[in-house]
Amino acid sequence: MSHAAHRIFLAILTLSLLCLVDTPTVRAQGVIVPDQPTPTMPLDDIRVGMTGYGMTVFHGTKIEPFNVVVVSVIPNSSPGRSVIWIRCDDARMVESGPVQGMSGSPIYLWDEDEPHELGQGGKMIGAFAFGYTEAQQCLVGVQPIGYMRDSATRAIKSDESPDAQGSNGGSTRQVIELLDRLDRMPQSRNESSLARVRLHAIRDILIRASGQPDATTTNTTAQYTVKGPRSGATASQLMLPISLGSSRTAEVFAPLFEPMGLLGISSDASPIAGAPPHGIDPQATSLEPGSVLSVPLAYGDMDLSASGTVTDVLPGGEVLAFGHPMFGVGKSQVPMATGYVHFVMPRRSISFKSGGSLIPQGTLVRDESAAVVGIQEVRYTTAPIEVTVNMPGQAAHTYHYQVVNEPTLSAMLTATVIYNSIQTVHAVPVENTIRMRAQMRFAGGRIIEMDSLIAGGSVVNPIFEMLLPLSVMTINPYESLDIESVSVTVDVEDGNRMGTIVGARLQRSEVAPGETVGVLLDIQHYAGKLEQRRIEVTIPDDLDEGDYPLTVGGANAFASLKINSRPHRMVTHSIDDLTDFIQETMSFRNDAIYSAIELPPQGLAVGRTEMANLPSSRAAILSSPTATDAVPYADLIDQVFDADTVILGQVNFILNVRKP
Repeated sequence: MSHAAHRIFLAILTLSLLCLVDTPTVRAQGVIVPDQPTPTMPLDDIRVGMTGYGMTVFHGTKIEPFNVVVVSVIPNSSPGRSVIWIRCDDARMVESGPVQGMSGSPIYLWDEDEPHELGQGGKMIGAFAFGYTEAQQCLVGVQPIGYMRDSATRAIKSDESPDAQGSNGGSTRQVIELLDRLDRMPQSRNESSLARVRLHAIRDILIRASGQPDATTTNTTAQYTVKGPRSGATASQLMLPISLGSSRTAEVFAPLFEPMGLLGISSDASPIAGAPPHGIDPQATSLEPGSVLSVPLAYGDMDLSASGTVTDVLPGGEVLAFGHPMFGVGKSQVPMATGYVHFVMPRRSISFKSGGSLIPQGTLVRDESAAVVGIQEVRYTTAPIEVTVNMPGQAAHTYHYQVVNEPTLSAMLTATVIYNSIQTVHAVPVENTIRMRAQMRFAGGRIIEMDSLIAGGSVVNPIFEMLLPLSVMTINPYESLDIESVSVTVDVEDGNRMGTIVGARLQRSEVAPGETVGVLLDIQHYAGKLEQRRIEVTIPDDLDEGDYPLTVGGANAFASLKINSRPHRMVTHSIDDLTDFIQETMSFRNDAIYSAIELPPQGLAVGRTEMANLPSSRAAILSSPTATDAVPYADLIDQVFDADTVILGQVNFILNVRKP
């Protein structure tokens, strides 16, 4: 298929997805629905040594069998649940071991008195679902089909309830843990960076709002327990491979997707992400036992798809897959689509499939510990993402995507497509300055804007800053919001526009109200000259006599000072309070010099309402032990001076304000 044909295919795929989203009553084609339920074998009838086969796709879209033998049936492996363990003696499986992407592959066993013909007959016992790392044999845990069909029953009952169109939001703990992981990433190690100040402020306010303990978390909550195999001694559910774009992207973002059970891999094997290999007819591919079930989470100029395998299709059209949760959130609203496999990548730890999406076929509406359940209706929504990149040495280009609104994922998916867009043609210069301007729109007309200048850093830095508002707005204690749209412009230039304040002199230390005082700054530019910059700090006419701390520096110093001077702003009571705080935090500018005169505490804040210059009697009443939400706060007299450079560092003085 030519490059032009690839692009035409992607346009058709995107158009078909958009049409489906706009017409939620349309029934998709491409699901083979049987007249009768697939015959199954009860758990009590399964014996060690019984033989059978599984069905899966190893390459392209062809469903192929592989032979299995029962090793054990373990009762009550979890409360009220049993698991079947099989050995896969097929030569391909011996080489690869358990394969991530085979989750859901149906397993059949033969009765003793029936012909044992590979790929024929037998009764279904469940889905290929669990595995060990570093195993010397291909041992696989099978999720019993009965538990999976129970999930389908709950999906049907939920579908009949009045709030069937609703969707579970994520847990606030998830976002706190994501921020903790971002904090530990190498790109966040600079203690004084503005990004780190923002991250800590937003994390702290989220902890207070949710009532979570103020400590770095390491364990996950009930809705966030999906993890792939880590220890060779622990059997875990197999992860779902998700193509993240380039190898650089996978290296950065795979650790963020992994705790959600998604194995981030690079899709460098496919130059045009989402384009199937030669010989695959998307229209001739259906969802049926053993076929690929793809979950297209972002699509457009690239395809981010997670993939597993269909276990069963019920006579009512419900599709059962995976044999374990995707996110385990109960109600779900993410797309399901037909898909294909490029190849199976055998690894010493645990192997995986590399593949992509074909044509959407409906929605996964139930996500439980035993299975995901899909129906042939479109109930998911997507948000348009537009990314314009201006890079030295190439023409400006705008990329377009649709990202699925799924609370636990939409923020990271958005960050991933932006990162890929910036580096589609080539990486940013080693010495660079990156300006990222973004407008993020959320449900309810709420908007967060960002204008961030990063000098001498990685593309990851400004994108991680975007992850903060995106993550918190989509999952928070008040009202988890869908993303309505994101528009981003990224300007990359050669050269590092960073300057550090290495010295300063105050024109005079004693000033009168209404006067200005000059501050002469020595700014050392990166690999360049030492610049002297003079700023004029204005003293208000009504400032009382006294000695006042004066801080002059970059946004990182000022942001910390501003946030700490108003502790009541760290307390939120609604989504609007949270939105205001996030926007305030994102409004600090890296390319500016800030001056701040610190005033002594002179007012009280009740809740988020500031009451300055209260009579002493009134202040005493409000600050008594019976007043639980009254706190003192301090004002800052601040000024902003434009700079053509990212300013680091700070200097501190004492101003003696005396009337003439």
